[in-house]
Amino acid sequence: MNYPEATRHDYRSNTLWQKLGGDLTAATFSAILVSPTVTIIDRALVEKASYHKPLPHSLRSHALAALQSPKRFIFSRPYGYNFTLYATTYFVANGSETVTKETHPSISSTVTFLCTLLVNVPLGVWKDIRFAQAFGISNHNDPARKTLLVPRRTGSAAATATFLVRDAITIYGSFQLAHRCSSVIPDSLASHPYSKIILTQMAVPVLSQLAATPFHLLGLDLYNRQYAVPWTDRFSVVWRYLPSATVIRCVRIIPAFGFGILTNMGLRSFFHSCT
Repeated sequence: MNYPEATRHDYRSNTLWQKLGGDLTAATFSAILVSPTVTIIDRALVEKASYHKPLPHSLRSHALAALQSPKRFIFSRPYGYNFTLYATTYFVANGSETVTKETHPSISSTVTFLCTLLVNVPLGVWKDIRFAQAFGISNHNDPARKTLLVPRRTGSAAATATFLVRDAITIYGSFQLAHRCSSVIPDSLASHPYSKIILTQMAVPVLSQLAATPFHLLGLDLYNRQYAVPWTDRFSVVWRYLPSATVIRCVRIIPAFGFGILTNMGLRSFFHSCT
């Protein structure tokens, strides 16, 4: 009598591992898809916030460099930072949902969100610190600016905390709020449930950047100027670049948490159907 139960347990275990393999594959391909665009945009944002380099010029020059030397670009550290961030984020979101739906389905959405947040936020801060170190003001060739800087370091606690708030807003809007908002889309606008998910997944993460971008700019300023600066001066810098930075971060979020999440969802569903 125990044999059939053991057989069912082995089958469920094998199926779970196959689904997790599909989760990993979907996350990897989705991260490969979104990382080039996000890497170029992230570098342009850091350069603009650090030493006022025009965004169109940065975007154009870095895109051309990536097209001219794709191998060098793909194997560069900045690309690796973003690939690590998004592949890990997508996989943790996939895997935690897969496991909890098998074990504790009633709390699956909550656990998935918390796991994704706990992984994405520190990785996002780590990635932004690395970008600030690589492309920020401390690498600029202006001696007058360099004399004002403290020695290069991992990053101030204030900058880190600000980046944490920014990423929490983005993750909530992309993984939690977008799914909840799909239920309020009227049938006259989109009758199919998946169409509603597409609409909210493309719109809600973008709108979340209206709240997240000020924290992003403030975090960069706190990192780049780790010395005594009046808060009015810091806020004036944030306000000066807020319109253009908001637009570019709204554009940036479309591949990362719009197309990226939708691609991940589609691939994951396909791989799960094959198990």
